[in-house]
Amino acid sequence: MQRFSPLLFLLLAGCAATPVAPPVADPLQAWGDHQRQLAGVNGWQLGGRIAIRTDDEGWQASIDWRQQAQDYAIHLTGPLGQGSLHLQGDGRQVSLSDGEATLVDEDAEALLYREMGWRVPVSALRYWALGLPAPGAAEHELNPQGQLGRLRQAGWSIEFRDYTRRGELTLPGRLFISNHRAQIRLVVDRWERL
Repeated sequence: MQRFSPLLFLLLAGCAATPVAPPVADPLQAWGDHQRQLAGVNGWQLGGRIAIRTDDEGWQASIDWRQQAQDYAIHLTGPLGQGSLHLQGDGRQVSLSDGEATLVDEDAEALLYREMGWRVPVSALRYWALGLPAPGAAEHELNPQGQLGRLRQAGWSIEFRDYTRRGELTLPGRLFISNHRAQIRLVVDRWERL
């Protein structure tokens, strides 16, 4: 993976914004409707860009993520095709491959931290990418459209921006995820239901 430049966060933060939908009369009802719609989404695929920054280092990559129930495959490719990683899991174990070696563990977060130094909440990120809290305790704020605006969960702060219509669903286009050890920026360029 190529080292990250602070300029990337500015580029990711400065992408063209989607026009904001007008406020709804009852954000709580809209939030309930949104959750019910997404409850039926079992499989999806997204493509975009991700930047990960820790205290000392940072990385940037394109991301292709395919999720089918508990099974997932996440492929990260560095700029200009320089380096790639493939993370694949099924709810019981996960593998991380760089094309030369494959490592296996029971926990994606532990494996990524041990091998890459990245603190990435993979198990929760699959929910956050849909604009939902992961299972478990969470504090959230809704935006005027009745979607997640901010979320605090499992020691992470998540800001959801640029909701975009994707077929019959409205999903976040950018996620800013941070805690005291790491910052993650995810920009979703394309999303499709499987």
